[in-house]
Parts: sequence; structure tokens; C-alpha cells
Amino acid sequence: MRRQACHPDVILLAGRCHTLCAHPRTVQALAVAGGRIVALGTRRSVLLLRGRGTRVLDLGRAAITPGLTDCHTHFLYWALGRALVIDLSTAPSLDAALAAIRAGAARKRVGEWVVARGFDHNRWGCGFPRAADLDRAVPHRPAIAYSRDGHSAWLNTRAMKRFMLTGHTADPKGGRFLRDAHGALTGIVQEAAIDQLADPLRDLARRNDPRAMRTIARALDDACRNAWSFGITAVHILDDGASLFHMTRRWAEQRRGLRSVHAVSLADLPHATQLGLCSGFGDDWLRLGGVKIFADGALGSQTAYMFTPYPHRGRYCGVPVVAGQELKEVVCDAARRGWAAWIHAIGDRAVHDAVGAIGAARRVEPRPLAHRIEHAQCVRPADVRRMARARIIASVQPCHILGDIAIADRHWPQARRNAYPLRALLDAGIVLAAGSDVPVESIDPRRSLHAATMRTDEGGAPAGGWFPRQRITTHDALRAFTVGAARAAGLPAPAGTLAPGAPADLTVWEQDPLAAPPEALLEVGILGCLVNGQPHLAGDA
Repeated sequence: MRRQACHPDVILLAGRCHTLCAHPRTVQALAVAGGRIVALGTRRSVLLLRGRGTRVLDLGRAAITPGLTDCHTHFLYWALGRALVIDLSTAPSLDAALAAIRAGAARKRVGEWVVARGFDHNRWGCGFPRAADLDRAVPHRPAIAYSRDGHSAWLNTRAMKRFMLTGHTADPKGGRFLRDAHGALTGIVQEAAIDQLADPLRDLARRNDPRAMRTIARALDDACRNAWSFGITAVHILDDGASLFHMTRRWAEQRRGLRSVHAVSLADLPHATQLGLCSGFGDDWLRLGGVKIFADGALGSQTAYMFTPYPHRGRYCGVPVVAGQELKEVVCDAARRGWAAWIHAIGDRAVHDAVGAIGAARRVEPRPLAHRIEHAQCVRPADVRRMARARIIASVQPCHILGDIAIADRHWPQARRNAYPLRALLDAGIVLAAGSDVPVESIDPRRSLHAATMRTDEGGAPAGGWFPRQRITTHDALRAFTVGAARAAGLPAPAGTLAPGAPADLTVWEQDPLAAPPEALLEVGILGCLVNGQPHLAGDA
């Protein structure tokens, strides 16, 4: 045990503290001073450090791990969505989704718009819905609903008129407007075509009038409290300049409930570079991560860019957004300027292109950068090896497995054996960083722990697991939320562990997650967390 000359601010006593260090692996107590861990050891040895002003938190049989970081969030838009957007994530049918929209439209609106998100037409068995369907729920206001994966949008007729979309509207590069057999628009918009439409939530986020700022501040405060309740102490945010503006404002006002690492969009990169910014700029509370680049779409919308065509779609292999030589040039240019690439790549061909682009960037970057592939949902074995050689971090969201098993079986009949290859990535020496992709999925980290260790849905199907050789252990999954998360943010050791000198960011579990059988991980209780030594625990005053 290492002792400190001054008395600690807080001493925590628990049933077991998992350090995620080589030695010691577990302790019973730790001491915090100035927002950092200063000592750890047995209860008796740490209590000897107590001073008159030291607060002792006896957590009984609870377990402590390093604080969890969600490495892939859309935090601002999740926060606004919780307050203003109709949730369709549990709608099992088109009729159920329309009923939810009809009921929610009276109390949840963004200005004049009705906004919903989370629909999954793959569950409905009727193909993509149409504008006429949405008209049945919202006939008199413009309405837009975003798919579960965020790569498709569903418009009603009023919204299509508002956006002046007609059968003559051309598909943009990297996007498309779905059409019926007669060439008429159906109301479904995908990928880059969505970016051509005004987004009511983004319009709200760009406002800085007092009313909008109060709405946004309340939404972010509530989102922080919700994140704490799931043991989340830090988030990586992959959103736009409006999001960075609001997170910077909170930082300036010292509303520092969560540590944040924020990406910069490709469109904003020239402005950021002109200001002399680069990856790693910032402090312990808010820092810049990488430049977010979309290489392709998503599995659920069948826009992920694949080597093999989608079944019954002719030669259609998905939608490349920034791919091939263009992707290589973009990534190399960013790397020369000191920016890591955070590349959204889901399909195996998109991942292949992303690996090649980062490999080229390694030869021109002025210093080693924490390049990441976001999602990496389908990776061929040869590209796993290439990722390892190029020291690319896999920023994965195992929770997607829960809803993607049937979809991958349907749309990736050949490639599915390479889907979510978590064990193969780890065995190759690749760092895993775990996240939720909230609001695409719940921020609850237990869903990823279950999916990564069981490879079944929440009901336990398929029996024996889906490609079970790709399972990882609970310990490995926890490291992806902690040690791997720190690496993915470019933070040096001992960040992500419970070691002297590490930030006092801790997650408190009602039961020990490392002692629980994998099939029980969804039920392990989370009591909250400490951020910078400040408790955010259930029932804590």
C-alpha cells in the first residue's frame, strides 16, 4: 500500500475492488484525495490514513471497478431525445409504432415538428414504411422518424412538402431517396440524403436564445444523472459542432458531471485546424478526440458497404460514403495535421478501406495517434490482422448484437461469420473500446456485457450462442469500458485502472460483475459511481 502525507478526502470500503492492474488485482478499500486515488489496500490499512475531515463510505458487500466510459455516444441528441422525441424502440409492429406516435404527438414536439426515433422495420416484417402510413398518425403537422440505426429517416407527406421533395429530386452522393415502382418517393431517406434535410433537433441545438439554452441545459443535466445511475463516468461524443459548443459551455460553467472526449466532424475539420486544434487538445474534463468520418451506412438499413451483394438486391453492396482513395486522402490529410481518424465502418468492405487508409496515415502522422474504427461490425480475418499491424483501436458496441443476430442472418448470409469478431480482435492484440451508440441503444452497459460474453439476445437465443467462438470474458468486456477506453482517448496509464495517481472515477456494483455468471449479467445491480471522487450513488445525499 502506498501512503500519502495528507489525509484523504474520501475512503471507500467495499466487498471487493477490482483494480484491473496486474498487482494487486483486488483490494478491499481505497483512498481519494484531490480527485485522484492515493492509496489502496485492506480496510484496516487504508482506514489508518483517515483524518478529521475524511469521509468514509462503507459500501458493504458492493463491488468497485474503474469508472466505465461509454466510448461511442451521441450524448447531446440523446439528452434532447429523452425530453422531446417519441421512442419507437420497443414498437413490435407498424401499427404499434403509429399508435405510439399518435399518443406522443400531443405532448412531445420540437417546435412544430413531431419527431420520433428508434423504429426497426426489420421487426415488422413488412418492409420499409411509407409516408402514407405516417400520415395516418400525424396528418396535420410535419413529422419525421429516424430508424434504430439512425441511417434511415421516415417522412410524412407534410414533411416531404416542407423539404420540397418530389420524384425529380436526385439522389446525392452517398445517399438515396427510396422510390416505388413508378419512381415516386416513398418517404424513406437514407444516409447522406438525410443530411440534406433540416433536422428539428439539430436546429434546436444550434439556437442560443435563453429559452433554448434552458431546455438544452435541463436535458443535459438529466442525461448526466441517468448516465451516473448506470455507472458511467465518462463519454466519448461523436456529434457536430453544436454538440461541442454546448459541452464547451458546460465546461466553462464548471458543470463537470462527466468527463467528455469529443470528436470533430469532417465538415468542421478545416475550421478546427485553422484554430490550431488537434487530437488531445483540452484537459481532464473535456478534450478533443478524432475526426469522425463515415465510410458507409448500417446493417439495419442495408447500407453497410459489403464485398458481397445483399440477397435479392442484384449487385447492390450497400452505400459507400467516403471510401477507397478518397478515404485514404482524407485520413492522411487529417493525420498530417495531428488528427486521429475515428472512422465509422460497419460493412466488411468499408472496414477494409478504413484499415488501408489508417495504415497509410501511420506513415505521415507527426506523432502516434489513437486511430479508431467505430463499430467494426463485420471484419474479414485478413483485415483483423491488418488492423493489428496498423495498431488500430476497435471501438465496438457489443449491445448491437442483441438486435442484429436475425438481421445479419438475413442480410449477411455469407459474411455473418465475420460479424462482431470480438475474440478474434482481442486475440490479434487489438485494443477494444466499448460503448453503446446511445440513443441507437440504451446506455446501460450491462447489455454489452451480456452480448459480448453470451452472444445471445436477452431471451437467450440462439441456444448455445451466435458464433460462440467469438465470445469474450466479462473481464475482457470490462477492460474495454475502462482500460481500452482510456487508450482510445489517448490517455496514458494509469487511466482506466484503480491505481495510485489514477483519476478517482469509480463504478459501484451491487453485486460483483466478475463473480456473476455471464447469463446473469443483465441482472447485476449498479448503485452508481464516483466522478473525480464525488459520489453519485443511489440514495446518497
